[in-house]
Amino acid sequence: MTIEDAKAYLREHWLNIRSQLLSGTYQPRPVKRVEIPKPDGGISKLGIPCVIDRLIQQALLQVLQ
Repeated sequence: MTIEDAKAYLREHWLNIRSQLLSGTYQPRPVKRVEIPKPDGGISKLGIPCVIDRLIQQALLQVLQ
């Protein structure tokens, strides 16, 4: 999902997401796991949250800071 797709998705689903966040029942989607090769031959594992979960994380970070 791109940021532009996320805007349309949030317009349609924001009230439901908001109520889940406020009630404490929101469940983030599973994190996408990606392996990235290191220059020395090892592998780093990277977790990438979905766009909506990342936006929620950033919003919470801004409120807490």
